[in-house]
Amino acid sequence: TVTANDYWYVAMNFARKPFDDRRVRQAVAYAIDRKSIAQVVGYGTATPNQLAIPKTSPWFTPYDRFTAGLDRAAAVDKSRSLLRDAGHSSLSMGLMVSTEYPETVTAAQVIASNLADAGIKVTIEQLDFGVWLDRQSAGQFDSLLMGWLGNIDPDDYYYAQHYSSGESNAQKYSNPGVDRLLDEGRVDTDEASRKAVYAEAATLIADEVSYIHLYNPSVIQAW
Repeated sequence: TVTANDYWYVAMNFARKPFDDRRVRQAVAYAIDRKSIAQVVGYGTATPNQLAIPKTSPWFTPYDRFTAGLDRAAAVDKSRSLLRDAGHSSLSMGLMVSTEYPETVTAAQVIASNLADAGIKVTIEQLDFGVWLDRQSAGQFDSLLMGWLGNIDPDDYYYAQHYSSGESNAQKYSNPGVDRLLDEGRVDTDEASRKAVYAEAATLIADEVSYIHLYNPSVIQAW
C-alpha cells in the first residue's frame, strides 16, 4: 500500500455569485472535514491533504490553514463567521459529481453533511460523466467534485488547473502572481528554487481556494 500521486478536490465557480467571494470559498473549506471523507472513501487508506501533492513526493509542501489548531466545532464556527462577514447567514450550493466515479458520490454525501453544520445546504447533482464534462466546460455549475490522476511533476498538479488561461481551469481562477510563479516553475532548472516557487504558488492557490483539496488516495496491490 502506497500513497498515490493522485488527488481529489472540490472547485467552486468563480463566475457565479457568491462563489466569487473568497470568504465564501474559505467558509466552505473550513467546514469540510477531510478526515471523515478520507475515512469513508478510502476505507482508512486515503490521506487527507489540503494541497494537491502528497507527502511522499519530493515536491510536497506542508500546509494546514483550514485545520491548524481547530477542532471540528471551532472549524464550523470559523466557517459561519466567514459567511457572516460575506453577508450570508446561510447558503445553498449545488455540487456536481459523476456516477461513473462512485467515490465522488460518496464524498459528496459526507461533504453535504459537513456543510450543513455551517448552514450551507448542498444539493448533490449525480450526472453521467459525459454530461458532467459538458456542464463543466460550459461553466454550468456551482461546485464540482473530481480527481486528477497520474500526476508526477509539480507542473502537472497546478498549471492547467490554476493558470488564468489553463485548459482545465473550469472554475475561472485568475491571479497574475500565481501565473508568474507557474511560468517561472516551468523554466527553473534548480531543484531547490523550483520547489520554493511551487510551494509559494500552491499556498496562494489554497489560500484563495481555487480548489479545495481533499485527500490523496492509496494504491493497493497484492501478489
